[in-house]
Amino acid sequence: MKPDWDKLGQAYADSDSVMIVDVDCTAAGEATCQKMGVKGYPTIKYYMAGKNPGKDYNGGRDFSALKSFVGTTLDKAVCNVVTKKGCHKSEVDWIEKMEVKSLAEIQESLKSKTDELSAIKSEQKQAAKEHAEKEKEWKKKEKNLVKATGFLKKLEVEAKKKATIDEL
Repeated sequence: MKPDWDKLGQAYADSDSVMIVDVDCTAAGEATCQKMGVKGYPTIKYYMAGKNPGKDYNGGRDFSALKSFVGTTLDKAVCNVVTKKGCHKSEVDWIEKMEVKSLAEIQESLKSKTDELSAIKSEQKQAAKEHAEKEKEWKKKEKNLVKATGFLKKLEVEAKKKATIDEL
């Protein structure tokens, strides 16, 4: 697998959106491997921009399979702020609007966006917590209703038997 992995690394050496990395989990990279949840060797993990943690890759280990996976899953154009390569028109417009600002203005905008992102994440976390509580409540109600309908079905059968006996 190592030669194919190295070949994949060479194929994406100049990519702005894909980075192929080796970590030796038995040497200096041991702490990194533990942090990333690597338990067996060789392990291949992939990371999508802005998402963590990485996901385990379980596909083929030959060059063709690896390259196909990278090409369809990871090799997406990433907006390069400096060259504007891979950027959508709206991104270029926004970058050009921001790049003429002073360092202080850029830092102020960065702080504002960082604070806004933090607030959104906090809001999402709270909403997820509330949803989990509701889900727990719904599961409890569902369990009790399933039990009650089961009891009622059995009581219905018994009542029908009794009604039949009483008719005789």
